[in-house]
Amino acid sequence: MDTKPNTKLYYDTNEVAEIVGCEASALRFWETKFPQLNPKRDARNRRRYTESDIEIVKKIMHQTGKQGRTIKGAREQLRRKEDAQLMIYKLSRVRQFLAELRDNL
Repeated sequence: MDTKPNTKLYYDTNEVAEIVGCEASALRFWETKFPQLNPKRDARNRRRYTESDIEIVKKIMHQTGKQGRTIKGAREQLRRKEDAQLMIYKLSRVRQFLAELRDNL
């Protein structure tokens, strides 16, 4: 078994479908319903998914499959999680700033 880390930067639609276990048509459909899923396009207009895109697909599959959410519900849940992650990041930056300020007093 090959344990070398994956060095591939981009995956095509069929590769992603195989990785996550869904149909390629589902990926194209989700791309229209989830603004978070926006794979890059190459010069020939083929979709090129990154590892980050694949993680989003896995989250969509989890929300719609295992959690039983509708497309609208899954989209809202993903948006809320993004908002929460952004808020955590901003608060950690404020905390870091305040700690530096305290140390400089």
